[in-house]
Amino acid sequence: MFNVFGIKEKALPWISDFLKSRVIRVKYNKTLPEDFKLSQGVTQGSLSILSPTLLFMLLAGLEKLITENSSIDLFVDDIVLWYSSHDIPSIEANLFQYLNRVNDFATNQKLSFNLTKSVTSFFTTNRDLYKYQPTVFRKDQKLLYVKHPKYLGFTLDQEILCNWHIEDLINKSRKRLNILKYIFEHDWGADASTLKITYTTLIRPVLEFDSAIFFISQILTLKNLKEYS
Repeated sequence: MFNVFGIKEKALPWISDFLKSRVIRVKYNKTLPEDFKLSQGVTQGSLSILSPTLLFMLLAGLEKLITENSSIDLFVDDIVLWYSSHDIPSIEANLFQYLNRVNDFATNQKLSFNLTKSVTSFFTTNRDLYKYQPTVFRKDQKLLYVKHPKYLGFTLDQEILCNWHIEDLINKSRKRLNILKYIFEHDWGADASTLKITYTTLIRPVLEFDSAIFFISQILTLKNLKEYS
């Protein structure tokens, strides 16, 4: 930590105390087993900011494995890797190579990727390729293809027009709007202040999620969303 990140003095033993002597127990019904000592990992949901910070430090250097036409983005433990080219076999071959590099990096850091949450997708403006499903492997395991994947709560579509994401917002808002209608039909919730609080708490945040993408969305799609705003 000192050589790479320059962490020294009191910070080093502080981090050491945070990591060492960790134990867990899982209670089942009324049975509480003996402590199980943890040799790696950090706590999730900890009030300390050290957990995500240490994870970033552990992943430091991962971005250097990606070169040429590839890019990689990390948000805590959500990682996305993409490659751009007009040659589809080149895309699949390069992604296979880079995924192996990432997998080797993770193995050296005693990390593992959840294969069930690892998916691949394909984006193109060529309508003749809309149904194409790329074949991408991580080591000897083929990644599941998802046509409209979600990343950080944003639903992606092949043309990057945001139509699928906005459609998801509409569906989610429609369901929550039913709650507002239910409250309105009862005496205890019919007053304007209750309806306003319910709307601003349950519906408005959904409509405003990733609102920056509305500037590149189709006008017709936005008109459908306007009905709930």
